[in-house]
This record gives sequence, C-alpha cells and structure tokens, in this order.
Amino acid sequence: MQTTRRGMPGRRFSTRAAIGAALLAIVPFVTTTTAVASPAKDRDPGITAPPSATPAAGPEVRGLAAAGGGSRPVSGKNLQAGPAFTKDSAGIWQTNRTSVTLRNTVTDADGDKSDLSFQVYTTDASGNPKDQVQLTDPDTGKPAAYGVLVSDFVTSGGTAHVTLRYGDLKPNTTYAFRTSAFDGALYETTWSSWAKFHTRGRAVDIKLPEPKKDAPAVNQDDHQEPQKIPQPSMASVPPTEPPTGLSAPSGWNCGKVNAKTGIQPCSRVVPRVSKSGRQALVRQASSGLPHLVDWCETYTDSHIKRYEACISGFTYEYEGIVVKDGEPTGEVLNASWAVGQEVRLSGNGGTFTQQLILVPVEVDPKFVSVTLDVQFDCLMADDCSNGPQSWDGALEWTGVDPLSHNAIGKIDHTWTPTDKVDLLDLSTKITAYSPVANPAATRWQADGAQIRCEKIASATPGCTFYKYVPTWVMNFTKTPPAVAHAWLIQSKLPNHPGSRAANNPMFFLPAKDKNAPGRDPDDNRKVICPDGWAATYGNPDATTVPEISAGDKASCDEFAYASSYNSGGMPSGIGGLNEVDTGNDCVQTYATRVKQGEWHLYDDIRGAAPTWKEFCGRSAMSGWINSTSMGGAFSSGFSGKYRLLDKDPYWVDFPQFAHCDATKATVACTVPKP
Repeated sequence: MQTTRRGMPGRRFSTRAAIGAALLAIVPFVTTTTAVASPAKDRDPGITAPPSATPAAGPEVRGLAAAGGGSRPVSGKNLQAGPAFTKDSAGIWQTNRTSVTLRNTVTDADGDKSDLSFQVYTTDASGNPKDQVQLTDPDTGKPAAYGVLVSDFVTSGGTAHVTLRYGDLKPNTTYAFRTSAFDGALYETTWSSWAKFHTRGRAVDIKLPEPKKDAPAVNQDDHQEPQKIPQPSMASVPPTEPPTGLSAPSGWNCGKVNAKTGIQPCSRVVPRVSKSGRQALVRQASSGLPHLVDWCETYTDSHIKRYEACISGFTYEYEGIVVKDGEPTGEVLNASWAVGQEVRLSGNGGTFTQQLILVPVEVDPKFVSVTLDVQFDCLMADDCSNGPQSWDGALEWTGVDPLSHNAIGKIDHTWTPTDKVDLLDLSTKITAYSPVANPAATRWQADGAQIRCEKIASATPGCTFYKYVPTWVMNFTKTPPAVAHAWLIQSKLPNHPGSRAANNPMFFLPAKDKNAPGRDPDDNRKVICPDGWAATYGNPDATTVPEISAGDKASCDEFAYASSYNSGGMPSGIGGLNEVDTGNDCVQTYATRVKQGEWHLYDDIRGAAPTWKEFCGRSAMSGWINSTSMGGAFSSGFSGKYRLLDKDPYWVDFPQFAHCDATKATVACTVPKP
C-alpha cells in the first residue's frame, strides 16, 4: 500500500536509518529535520527546490553521508504512467483514466531498500511544468504532505509506484511528473527528469435538467403507433364448384350454375381496393362514416394496436359468369363492396366488439339486386360466444340505385375462461345471392389480428392483440438521468436493447411465478448491481436528491432492465440474450449535478473508456431517480396496462433524444434540445 509518511517509517525497511540513529549518539554534527506539512510554503517550496525540501517520506539525517553513512539512492530513468502504459508519437504517456498509476525504478548503491516521492505538475501551452498539483492521500482522503505521494519501499533496482486518487486530475489534460528517492535516511540530491502524461477525455457528456418530482405521468397511449399487419387471407367455404372457364386457383369460391338463368355465382376477397372503390370510400368518408376505432379512417390497409384493430383496404366481390351450353359467353355481372372491419378489445374484461362497414362500389343492374348474409365467428366455440348482430342499413342493394346506402354491423363476443390463456381468431363469412344467381360464400380472417385472452397478467380477464409490440416511454421530465442512461446504452451498444430501428425488442421477464424458467428478476439485478455496490464502488460524485426524498442514497441503475431477457444478468441457458459475468463488464457511468439546474451523465473516468462493444450499462445515480424511473410507472402504467406476459416483446423509445448523435466516439448532447 502506498503511503504519505511523516516521521521516520524508513526504520522498518532500511539499515541506513539504524546507522543514522547510532551516529546521532556519537557524531554531534549529524542532525535530523522533521517534516512540517501545514504551511503552504512547505508543501510547495518551488519547482527548483531539492527533494529534501519536501521530506514527505520522512526526515533526512543530515551529515550522514559525510560521516560515512553510505550512498544516496537514485531515481531511475524509467518513468511511466498508465494504464495502459503506452506513449504517443510525441513521447507522452496516454492514460485511459484519471486515477493514474505512476511508476519509476529506484536504485541504491548500498543495496538498501528505497521509496520514491512522486510530484505532479500541470503544464503550460508549451508542455512545460507550470503549477504543482496538490495530491490527496488515497488512504485518508486528506491532502498529502507537501502535495506528493510516497510509494512503498522496494528493493534496489525495483519499480516503485503510486496511484493517484480520483479527483486529483482532470480529464483530457496533460501533466508532468518526477520522482525523488529516499532510503530511510538520505534523499537523492536532485529530482529525476520529467515525464509527461495525458489523461483520457470523457466518452460521455449528456447535459440534463433538474428532475421534477411532481412531473405528470407519461400517457403511454400517446406513443402507441398503429402496427401494420398482412391483409386478411381468404378461405373457401365448401361446397364449391370450379369457376366456369377459369382455373381453380384464381381465388374464386363458386356455386352451381343457375339452371334458369345460366349464371354461375362466384365470390372472393381481394386484399386491395380498386380505384372506383377508393372513390366510393372517399365519398362516404366525407359524409361521416361512423368508426368504432377513431384512427381507422387514417389508414387504407390493415393495422393493429394493443386493444384495437383496423382490418381494411380490401374488397368483397360477387360476380355472375354467364354460361351457355356449358361454356362461358364472356359476359360477367359484377358487384363489389369496400370492406372495413374494426375491433375494440378490453384490457379489463372478456367481452369485445367488432364492427363491419360495407360500402358498395358497384352492383350490375342485371343482378336485379344482391343480398349479403354476414356471419361473425369467434373460432373457439367452446370458449368464445357470439352476441346478436345489429345492422344500420339493409343488407340488400338493388341495381337501380346500387350506391344508395352503406351497411354497418356490430356484434359483441365474450371469452369465457376455461384456462388461463386462449388464442382466438375472428373469422367473417359473407354469402351473396341474387334473384338471378345462386349463393356463393367466402370466409376471411386476419392472422395478424389474432386475440389473446388471459388471466395471467391480472386476475381480471382481459384480451389483447398480442402480436402488437407496444412502446414504453420513460418519464424524462421526472427522471432525466435514468432516461439518459437507457438511451445511451440502447443507442450505442451493438445489441441495441429495445430499439425499434435495430429491430431488437426488449423481452419482458415477469415475476418468478409468471415466467417459464422461474427466474426472479431480482437475481438479474444482483449480477449487474450487487447490494451495496453504489455506496462501495460507485462513482463518489453521483448526486442524490434528499430535497426530493429524505435520506436518498446512491443507487445502481442497469440497462437493459433486470425484468427482461435482455438483462446482462439473465443466464443464456434459460433464454438470456446478453449474459455477462458481472456488472464490471458493462459500460460504467454516473449522474451528477454540476450546479443547480444542470446535471450531467458522464462515463466513469476512474476506469478505461467504454469500448462500445459491451452488452449492458451500469450507472451510479440517486436511488430516488433510479427507482422512480421504473417502479410503479412501468408495472402499472405499461406492463400491466398492456397485459405483457412472459417473453412479450416491447420497444423502448426516447423522443427527447431524437436530436442526439450516438454514432460519434464521444457522445455529447444537451437534452432537451436547446
């Protein structure tokens, strides 16, 4: 252990001190000096003063050499600074931290053990030593005697070293240092030559505002954008006949030829809307189509949210193929409707509603009229019941005035739990018929809008479109440092946990009794953030907020979250995606208030800069900020609200950081944007 000694500790290490003590008794002109460290002039006697003027290693026995006490120790010429103990092309040591280790060799012609005093100076614009840096005793945290650090004694020819205390040096700064040797009785007469070193700059500097205790909760619904799903797929409704004159794979479901009229009826679903269909929709939209889901009118194809679906942008077609003598004549009667299907689920109940809008596009007058029969099915009859249909508008259209009206139907479905979870498919069948043509039926369903009903997320049943990936937005106004830490790790690391842009969602790990491997999320936390880590090992400059929360203490924040399969603490053998051995393998940061109203998230300059190849982040920050950033806000405002189950994916978004550039080597940004 390095020390900053007063008195004569050299007696424990060297026979020279014993000789000096004996000489004191027999040689009256041999005297000692005692170090007095309090006056500033003694701590910094000047750059040209000899080593004996700063006797931090202990008092020198004056006259000892003249009395035959032997040779003085000598500093070596192997001055080094590190880690990583490498020089640049100018010969300046490049250190990867501010807690720098300085070292040099030391020899004594008499073979005595010696120590080294290390003196550090700032440098001027020309690189010359300028002002002495008053170093801190790393053991006591108090100013070191004479502003220098003293190494332990080493054997002659050995390497002595000291490690400077965090806070003594500034980042991205060039310093000069030198050494003087002491063997327990004698100092060398001059300081060693100078060596220069440069501390690394910060890799992270994100400027942030003050946390606001009473900031309102984030309305998560405001951040849920519709997610596109495939258009509905069509299924045949037996019995069917091949379409006369057409190949079977053409997509039509056909009935038998009407013996009186020679017309074969066919129907199908087309996953698009024709130009005339779009025009019909525009006309009807301008007159105010009623919507079960208000955002449906914005989209021309199929989308879902967690509790809402708009299955639209497709067409139901019914045609009559005119047949004579068993061959099609080429004449075809056409009728079609633009279809909009909307579904609204409940997160707090097993009953949900769907609405079907039929907007006529054309009805050939030769059909005379076309009537549609609509059947709504919940394809799990034992667990899902269908209520009565209600229609606004008749389901019959005449060829005289085919665009006279729309038809809007509603129906409720109810899930009756027989187990904790069921997957339900909504399927719709339309059968069309005319006075001159037989019925033809087509069924469709949207696989992307499959429904999951369960009693796992809550004892109260609820249903979701579980294929929708919701977006979690942290409360930046309330806890800026925690949000900045999560953004940094997501944006900068190669695994990008929770990033929609990188298509790497976060995967939810619920409580131990609700996840497949039976893993307690707190066990993940303990890998990255062991109990007491922040107080013992976290950056001491992490700022707490006792004015917000009395007794607030430093805490350890991790990203990806402990309650996720993305956590660095989640073992890969049970589904973990980014397993690390300890939190030491993560990017290390801390949050500090530099002045009232201004906070910064910094990388921990005590160690090496991040490589940005890590798979997790660990940050020292206020316990109130850390716990408030997630806590109930996530469980009640997000995971519970959207009924996330084990391994459900979700995105993590940071709208306040959209202007920040994480591609640069140094991540520097002011949030919110000035």
